[in-house]
Amino acid sequence: MHKAFKYKLHVSRAVGERLAATLDVCRELYNAALQERRDAYRLAGVSLNYYNQAQQLPVIKQECPDVAAVHSQILQDTLRRVQKTFDSFLRGIKAGERVGYPRFRSKNRYDSFTYPQLGWKLSGNKLTLSKIGSCRIYLSRPVEGAIKTVTVKREADGWYVSFSVECDRCRYIPKTGASVGVDVGIENFATLSTGENVTNPQHLRQTERRLKRAQRNISRKKRGGQRWQKAVHLLRKQHAEIKRRRLDFFHKLTLQLIREFDNIAVEDLNIKGMVKNHHLAKSIADASWGIFISILECKAAEAGRRVVRVPAVYTSQDCSACGARVRKTLATREHRCLECGIVLHRDHNAAININARALRLGMEKVASPCEPRTYSA
Repeated sequence: MHKAFKYKLHVSRAVGERLAATLDVCRELYNAALQERRDAYRLAGVSLNYYNQAQQLPVIKQECPDVAAVHSQILQDTLRRVQKTFDSFLRGIKAGERVGYPRFRSKNRYDSFTYPQLGWKLSGNKLTLSKIGSCRIYLSRPVEGAIKTVTVKREADGWYVSFSVECDRCRYIPKTGASVGVDVGIENFATLSTGENVTNPQHLRQTERRLKRAQRNISRKKRGGQRWQKAVHLLRKQHAEIKRRRLDFFHKLTLQLIREFDNIAVEDLNIKGMVKNHHLAKSIADASWGIFISILECKAAEAGRRVVRVPAVYTSQDCSACGARVRKTLATREHRCLECGIVLHRDHNAAININARALRLGMEKVASPCEPRTYSA
């Protein structure tokens, strides 16, 4: 099992300048490789790959001192990113999807580099990066497993490092034998088939006034100036804070679910289609159901739990007691069945149906990050 551990770095001014210079070189190399591939195909009909471009690195390092000052592993990984981008582009074309041609990266759209094998050393709370220097690392928790790759990333409030590790054991959590259906929503973030409701924290809505004020502050500044850059930096820090609050909420909630239940059923939602409703798009994006379910699946796989996505059609309309279909609009928040007389909140009714559908499927098709999600009726 592969996991990632992310930590904050405390860098000096000199090390920070070298980190930024490394990012600039990687971005320029990425754009140059992209330009070369595009020109080779347009002018000569030749498709270049990673190996064609990696063979040119020794010559480039002789002619460009700034490229020679960057570790060779970082440069090779930059060219691999270009290869992955084109592979994804070609897969989308073959699948008949609408995909855009790979784009050049601006300074604000290239913010990380990776040591795939060598070039780093971790000793206690000190991280040494080849051709960059040493810096302190805030080890908020120990690194578990063998470190495979090291990625340094620039964020709004500083530099971070992510260790991709390979673990040989999973987290042990005692089995409970219980199953649950989870219906995600806007009124309540989640409603369980047991009747429990999880309040929607609305992280974006709570800080919306601060974000609007920061955005207006940017609009008053001259674009590209130092005061404008400072205002943009403050806005990015606020968005980063919202993101971390949301992830903290997701990690705590998913851990609670896998501790209490062995089998967890969720809806297979078409979130891309749902956000096209302009009345609910901001609330749906703020809830971030897709990220929540992805984290739930990863934690469940690590702990030996099972998560299954069931079709979402008619989960709110069908009666969980007798199966009768009770038509209702989205504004109707209560489920009243005329056949059996049961009265429930519509989200609680949907959660019970989700759990029942998963049990009927026998929890056979488990949605995991490593396999495609397929379902059988």
